[in-house]
Amino acid sequence: MAEIYIASKELIKTLKISSQELIAIEQFFDAVPDDEWELVKNKDYRVVNGNGLREYTTSGAYTISRYLEATRKPGFWDLIKEWFLHTKREIRRAFIKKKILDNCSSLIKRNNRFFISKSDAVTIFGTRSDYLSKMAEAAQRSDRPMLKGEDFDDFIDEGGLHYSLSGVFKLAQTLEASLTQKNRREWCKDVGEVIQPQVKDIVDQILEREKGIQKAKDKAKRRDGKTCKVTGKRPDKVDNLQLAAHHLYSCNAYPYLADVENNLITLTLEVHDQFHTFMGGTNKPCTIDDFIKFVHQYYPSNSKVVIWLEKQKQILGNPQPVDARKPHVLYLPVSKVS
Repeated sequence: MAEIYIASKELIKTLKISSQELIAIEQFFDAVPDDEWELVKNKDYRVVNGNGLREYTTSGAYTISRYLEATRKPGFWDLIKEWFLHTKREIRRAFIKKKILDNCSSLIKRNNRFFISKSDAVTIFGTRSDYLSKMAEAAQRSDRPMLKGEDFDDFIDEGGLHYSLSGVFKLAQTLEASLTQKNRREWCKDVGEVIQPQVKDIVDQILEREKGIQKAKDKAKRRDGKTCKVTGKRPDKVDNLQLAAHHLYSCNAYPYLADVENNLITLTLEVHDQFHTFMGGTNKPCTIDDFIKFVHQYYPSNSKVVIWLEKQKQILGNPQPVDARKPHVLYLPVSKVS
């Protein structure tokens, strides 16, 4: 893990001293070289602006706290030790949250519980598949064994064994009790405690994204005057046409464009279905070029929409499709987590 620095303001707050006291200590340390009290630049501290403001490393902060212990009443050492331990833990948890975010595309809600695949659990714990199986067997012999349907389940349609968040917590407890390396024990313990709030935040983002997509669709229809841009038809009191907001770059291949208004065009349901039939099915990935080809073939007289599509193409740039085999968890459909 990279060196942790404590800023001067945070050091003052943690040690409960004033800024003038810290400045006096720095001047005292710098006044006499090679004496008992030394602070070495780039080892104990680094200067972060032209005024000489410092950020302290672990060794620098510990040296200052030892000096305060020696010249004043005890307690400074414990204060600074607690700060570094807390900060290290927060940094480790931030790494774990990132690892969960990048490695839980298998997230699915079943029976009112969230599950992730065994392979994702292996990656998040940073272990091997066979060792996790061994830990699962050990968990079954504990006072609180894992229960099928609650802590784990076999979802054949989703590729096999999955663990719920409570199952991950029980695995984390078993790993913590079994591992010998302190850093690995701490990592696994934190996985068990972090995964539930992190999954909640992820699900909240997925639900917000769905609202954003609907909002973009509504805006696109208003922009187009609630009129099909291909046929020019719009609903009236005689012909109650239904309109769709079509994604020019498809949601499945370009999910990060799903809530972008410029990626949407208003069509009648009839034209929308006609295009997807032209593409070979609703779930087939498509691009704006596919739609331009469709217009050229079936609506060649509508040159205005082709000009408009070319303009949208320039605005959207050169988007690249995501790996459809393992989409990012934030792009999962709401149906997977609700």
